[in-house]
Amino acid sequence: NKWDGRVVVVRKALSSSVEGSAKLVYYPGRNGQATLARVHDHCGEGCVERDGVPKVSLDASWPALRPGVMDIMKLSVNGEELNTIRGARALLSRRQVCVVMMHVRKIQQGWRDPQGGTPGQEKYTAELWQLLRGGDMDIALHLDSDLTGQIGDEDPRPRPKTVALNSADELNAIFEAPAFAHDYVVARQKVRGKSPCLGSVALKNYDLLFGSTV
Repeated sequence: NKWDGRVVVVRKALSSSVEGSAKLVYYPGRNGQATLARVHDHCGEGCVERDGVPKVSLDASWPALRPGVMDIMKLSVNGEELNTIRGARALLSRRQVCVVMMHVRKIQQGWRDPQGGTPGQEKYTAELWQLLRGGDMDIALHLDSDLTGQIGDEDPRPRPKTVALNSADELNAIFEAPAFAHDYVVARQKVRGKSPCLGSVALKNYDLLFGSTV
């Protein structure tokens, strides 16, 4: 697939800053995905714990790895989405992130953190919304096609479909509702004038990837 020599593996935990370390848990064989022990606190049979993993932010790591814009930020950080977006605040404010894609179910893992309760959940959503809008982004819910048969008849909503979101309250309603395997929050930068994302391959193919937004 021509990815040899083009993938850089950074053995750190994405977060809001480069300070401190994280405790992670994971199940070997599950695509290498790890979850913060704070979020996934029932590490059972077959689960491996790894403490002392250094933290890193995208603001600190991306400029050292790649020059220019981040064409697409596809997150799969199992509940650490808000902290990861916090750690990309400078990139977003400089309009250097063109497209963002996050699993609804995985965002919910952090959104449901019992430490905050319902007011904390609304605050979580409001901050996530503001950070993305601060990057001059339109935000939408994308329901992808169920090509893997993971949803079946459980969800009656038509797929594929992309629905524009107009407020943090609309985004919070998505987190409050049941989510399915192929539900995503997607955001794209509004290209204006001499935007750094002018010419972005991800933006050029946005409608092909996610369909026309309604």
